[in-house]
Amino acid sequence: MKTSGVFFLRRPPFRVQLASPRDGHDHGWQLLLGERHSQRGIQTLSAMWIGAEADAFMQRHSHLKAGDCLSLHLDRLHVSRDELVGFVERGEPAPPRWPMAPTEDAGAALPSPPQVVSCGAHPLTSSTPHMPHSIVALATVKKRAQDAARARKSADEACPYPFESAAAGSFKAYYEAELQRMREEQAQAAQPEGQPS
Repeated sequence: MKTSGVFFLRRPPFRVQLASPRDGHDHGWQLLLGERHSQRGIQTLSAMWIGAEADAFMQRHSHLKAGDCLSLHLDRLHVSRDELVGFVERGEPAPPRWPMAPTEDAGAALPSPPQVVSCGAHPLTSSTPHMPHSIVALATVKKRAQDAARARKSADEACPYPFESAAAGSFKAYYEAELQRMREEQAQAAQPEGQPS
């Protein structure tokens, strides 16, 4: 089973000796990962990254620590000793979970967590076909809704979030607000010049 997504490190990656060498490699990198799958808890998993690409990535990003986010493509996900495990095919650093708030004075910027909504995703099981994010930044929901409205797609057709989740509700609200804004702009553009609005 393959999946991809953004995960956070539960501790820095560490180099391990492989009990049975794979593809000519006798060592790999162990990544202990987490993903928030509900408001009640975190799904944990363990991934192994093997090969020259893994070594190069770890050398470039030797500063990785617990809490850092990675965008990973995982393969061969399976349950072993009551834990979900897999192998990393490729990966890259992901934006921090709580980006700095934009301000005029960058030196005065304070960490500001984005507003989030729950997607209502279910916990992972060995039969889960993919690994959905259950917590989504409202800014992402708003952008997707605006893009869908501009592309003239219906809200139901374009909504990428689970049915009846908070994220889906927010998506539809933003979609309606964007349609209203577009209608108002068209009405203003259609008014003859000099006419009071």
